[in-house]
Amino acid sequence: MAGVNQGKEENKRDGQRGPRLPLVPVEQMPEKTRKMILAGGPTNSLNINKMMAHAENSVRHYMRLGSSLLSQVKLDAYLRELCILRVAALCDSYYEWYQHEKMAREAGVPEEKIAGVKIGPDEGCFSEPERLVLEYTDEVTIKIKSTDETFYKLAEHFDHRELAELTLIIGFYNMVARFLENTEVQVERNKRINV
Repeated sequence: MAGVNQGKEENKRDGQRGPRLPLVPVEQMPEKTRKMILAGGPTNSLNINKMMAHAENSVRHYMRLGSSLLSQVKLDAYLRELCILRVAALCDSYYEWYQHEKMAREAGVPEEKIAGVKIGPDEGCFSEPERLVLEYTDEVTIKIKSTDETFYKLAEHFDHRELAELTLIIGFYNMVARFLENTEVQVERNKRINV
């Protein structure tokens, strides 16, 4: 899955540059959304949030859920970031990969495993729990429902809360990738997500 880094450096699509929809300027957002963006600091003003602001009744809920999945889960951040990077690789979402590659490093994921995520769960550099997280991510992303075998093997390593959180993370970041790719949100070179 090397596609995440190919051809999207400049967010070029069919010879055109720029997103399919304009970003919503902070000053034009509804008051509650604007307050949430401004209160959250520079990372809340990421381009994805400015694009998502077109869905003015959903953007704040999206931001709250995303924030909770990044900062209020029991699932280890290392595994969370492996999962998110795998979703980005499977969906060929450069923006998602760009934002989470640094977060994976900050969570302690070594370069070998970051590179391995693009290849897949059988790359050989992953522990059994990591491999199962990636395999589960593949199955949920591609087939929607995982096999019983994968789910119950995963359940040998993680409790009910972690399994529910992992499933929510996979679903959420698949939604994010689809939103990013279809609106063609461009990467901000000077901003990254902070947790």
